[in-house]
Amino acid sequence: MMNLPDFSIGTPSAVALDLDETTLNSNSRLGERTRTAIHAVHRLNLPIIIATSRPERVLPTLVGDDILQITSLVQMNGTVATGNAGLSGSQKHQIDLEDALRSWNLTTARAPWARMTLEIDGIRFAVNHDDDINELWAFNTATPTMVVSLEEAMQSAPVKVSINGLDRNLEELAGILESQLSDETVVFRAANERFLNVVPKRASKSGAIEVLLDNAGISLSDVLSFGDDHVDIDLIRDCGWSVAVDNAIPEIKSMARYQTTSNDDHGVAIVLERLVAALT
Repeated sequence: MMNLPDFSIGTPSAVALDLDETTLNSNSRLGERTRTAIHAVHRLNLPIIIATSRPERVLPTLVGDDILQITSLVQMNGTVATGNAGLSGSQKHQIDLEDALRSWNLTTARAPWARMTLEIDGIRFAVNHDDDINELWAFNTATPTMVVSLEEAMQSAPVKVSINGLDRNLEELAGILESQLSDETVVFRAANERFLNVVPKRASKSGAIEVLLDNAGISLSDVLSFGDDHVDIDLIRDCGWSVAVDNAIPEIKSMARYQTTSNDDHGVAIVLERLVAALT
């Protein structure tokens, strides 16, 4: 059931978009209706921030260069943030190196089939298996300068360990990691526990967005946010205009102020179109 924002009683000052299963369709691509709506919001001079678990290098394939030119970016669960298109500021939170190595070794021992990356900046990364790098991690854009050794990644202020279960459930591994890692590091589940994101506890999507909006004088209470999964909990909790898509997990739906249709039914576009109509 939809519960759409009523923009006749007020409007947000910025927009924050989770990507997977929220703004993107189930084929992990941006539909044309949503693309058009994002451009319409940009023309009204509202800052737009992509807030994703994904690294920067895959985004041209997912959303297109036209969208990246008009948005700021919070990537890899809030560990790295970069202002753009009217917003300034940047942020990077390094993962605890002992926790990064412990995650790597525990996953190797307990889930040897899983594919891992140790992410540095959204462009450079190390992998535990060199097969399917382009398909799994770089979307056919990997070059020798992108893929580095584990040792080099560990020396380059890494921010995140990504674990892909290749469609196998990783909940048991998540529990093991949580029992072994320090209080400085957290494990986020995604896609029904088939993906794990191991990141610094101090990193968050909403915290990174707050940094980017600071110079613009915009508070989180004035941000229209969209999300669907565990990795979006702080985004939905902390933003004043929070919207869950219909395919969101129950925790997100219960926390969000509003609800729209699913990611395959133009849920984000429907809300953005209403916002544009209210402002024009």
